[in-house]
Amino acid sequence: MTMTRTAMILDAGFASLPLQQAIKAAGFRTLACSGKAQDAGMKYADATCVQNYADSDAVLAIARTEKITALSPGVTDVSYLSGCRVAQALGLPGFDEPDVSDLLFLKDRFRKWASAQGYPIPQAAGSLQEARAMAFPLLVKPVDAYSGKGISLIHQPSELDEAVNIARAASAGGECVIETFCQGALYSHSAFIRGGQIVCEFFVDEYCTVYPWQVNSSCLSVNLSEPMRDRISECMQAIVSDLNLVDGLLHTQLIADEEAFWLIEVTRRCPGDLYSKLIEFSTGIDYCREFVAPFIGEQSAFAHRRPARQRYIARHTVSSERQSRFFGFSYASLPATVMQVVPLKQPGDELGPAPGDRAGLVFAEFTELTAMARYTPQLKNYFSFTTL
Repeated sequence: MTMTRTAMILDAGFASLPLQQAIKAAGFRTLACSGKAQDAGMKYADATCVQNYADSDAVLAIARTEKITALSPGVTDVSYLSGCRVAQALGLPGFDEPDVSDLLFLKDRFRKWASAQGYPIPQAAGSLQEARAMAFPLLVKPVDAYSGKGISLIHQPSELDEAVNIARAASAGGECVIETFCQGALYSHSAFIRGGQIVCEFFVDEYCTVYPWQVNSSCLSVNLSEPMRDRISECMQAIVSDLNLVDGLLHTQLIADEEAFWLIEVTRRCPGDLYSKLIEFSTGIDYCREFVAPFIGEQSAFAHRRPARQRYIARHTVSSERQSRFFGFSYASLPATVMQVVPLKQPGDELGPAPGDRAGLVFAEFTELTAMARYTPQLKNYFSFTTL
């Protein structure tokens, strides 16, 4: 008699659905864990537990009761940080040790470590007094929040105290980091590690056109030069080696200009807002399958380190600058085909301002590279919504 294997996934938001789908495709029964019973992943899972997965002790107790054989994070930092502790207690694969995870995910710890190792990062202040003496503008951000929450750009010392209070209020740990504001374009580097080596990687151009610290439009990179890609890749491989990272994904946001780059955020969770589908639609690589593989004990191989672009795909998150009441999506004419729309609101639903809410996601396919490069930064003008 074949035993049913149960995989718990710590996240049931809409962006975790493709991860759960990949786990099911591998033959596992899925157990979704979320503090929100209405989450999309709770509807799709074979079994559910309504539990805030930030409580790793509670998750561990459930995991033991359910006799899980695999554990996967979702698209939130907390899902990985909690998961690595549960995985350590149960001897499950796919996660770094908690001290390594904390170093990567918590911005203040990563800044301190990366600075000591000589990695390219923004200069961080060690205290409020030191921050006041630094060259402005400065960025103040929570050490443990994501999606741009709690971030302030300040231009003079008199703004510092308020920015610190905002950042600390958005931080689960009540802490913030203060750093220099680096000028340049925003990119992401998403790399799969196997056997201590980066074996497959993707570079994405990212744009924040509604809320200044949250990506809402993106496409496989057109703007990043090959020499700069090589430098970024070498840097991330050095981090993989220095920290002895286990097999899995290493996802990084960075700022770059023509001469230099700076690491902004490093994570090992799956990026949100269906970033996985952007890669899959653009290159044909099953990003979600490769992401979950180490967590469910599967092996995989990549034919190419930098898979070629097969289609000209752009992703856009439809969001709002202000509170409104959603009615429906609206589209303006542009030289692209709308290939997929993922609605997250129904007519009459309240739509909060970014970065805390979104109406849906749109994937569009262009026929030419130049058109994709031209229109991706402007997609908020073409994919929007109507209100009541």
